[in-house]
Amino acid sequence: MKAAFTICTNNYLAQARILFSSIQEFAKDYTCYLFLVDELHPEIDYEDFPGIEFILAKTLPIEFSSLVKKYDIVELNTCIKASAFKHLFNEKGAEIVHYFDPDIELFDEITHLDIHFEQASILLTPHIITPIPWQDGSPNENLFLNHGLYNLGYLGLTKKGDYMKLLDWWENRTLNMGYNRTRHGLFVDQLWINYVPLFFPGSTKILFDQGCNMGPWNLHERSLSHKDNKFLVNNSVSLKFYHFSSYKYNQHEISGNYRYTFASNPDVKPLYDLYQEKMIASGVKLYSGKKWAYEQKKPFFSKFLKKKK
Repeated sequence: MKAAFTICTNNYLAQARILFSSIQEFAKDYTCYLFLVDELHPEIDYEDFPGIEFILAKTLPIEFSSLVKKYDIVELNTCIKASAFKHLFNEKGAEIVHYFDPDIELFDEITHLDIHFEQASILLTPHIITPIPWQDGSPNENLFLNHGLYNLGYLGLTKKGDYMKLLDWWENRTLNMGYNRTRHGLFVDQLWINYVPLFFPGSTKILFDQGCNMGPWNLHERSLSHKDNKFLVNNSVSLKFYHFSSYKYNQHEISGNYRYTFASNPDVKPLYDLYQEKMIASGVKLYSGKKWAYEQKKPFFSKFLKKKK
């Protein structure tokens, strides 16, 4: 069995609906799972997501109640990623598993990813693969020294090689140290993955295909064009999947976190126009206002620091 999954809270269900719609179009032989880091909401009809199996994060064999007490919403969503992979391999019998952030959309067949499993069991996508011309604003290359060389909006694993050694090591780190504290060398699940090509060199494949995980941090090296009903990156390779990170449909701009805008990069605006239409059609006005069930009470990070002293 082959699986594709995402992790989110109720307020990201519109984005997840778009993701899974694209997976069901371009990866028809994949089973879809959504790990919900939230409680079931009485105003949401979860059966209105055909072909998607919902799994409550609190049912995973981890100390979920303790995680809720120490992590914020981003930390909690990211810290269970390794545990979700293990669940799909061990409990669902998956042989291949692809993780996608909920704000990703596929635009091409997923076979372009699976073919790499002939030589590797771990697939990574770098944030950038060429230098960024230095200028004011973000991103510059130092951003990824704090947030990771690889973007964990995507990770592909298959059941061979070092896949379980990776998951055991990574799960231990994220469940115990999955904080967003870059000044202490911590950035949720992502910064740890810098070590993967070093710790598991024979199992790791770094994808340099610029059509994979295109997003608002690598627009200095990637541009879009449209031909024969397909998006092309740099007029040469097909767009495999785009990461609409930090996009807000009611502001309709590339991202509030990065210096790129529709004025500076007009080639991506048609893609975002389509995504905005899909978000509205997918119920973003309904879902985005849903309050997280586990609102933060008090982070434990200060206690961790005191113990280390």
